[in-house]
Amino acid sequence: MIKLQLLLRDPARDRSDDPALCALLEAHGMHVTACGMATISAETSLADAEKLFGPISNVRAGFASDVTSTPALAIPADLEHAVSLITIAPRHAATSQPT
Repeated sequence: MIKLQLLLRDPARDRSDDPALCALLEAHGMHVTACGMATISAETSLADAEKLFGPISNVRAGFASDVTSTPALAIPADLEHAVSLITIAPRHAATSQPT
């Protein structure tokens, strides 16, 4: 599974819109794993990601293998009203572990 981060266009949005937005994401093969005020975390299969965004490189174990060279992914037209950026999520490391 590919881990995705979606930056929302309006962090002050009405949270009652979340079910409709999540339904749009699910229709694109993205499974929402967390939903905050400014971002949504989701995951999708490599096949669904490549169908939606084109070839996906720079991924290791579902995360961006090099965040400095991971480009933004194309935003589907029906999500542009709500999403300003989609990227492959970086792996998070505890502060006591080297990154």
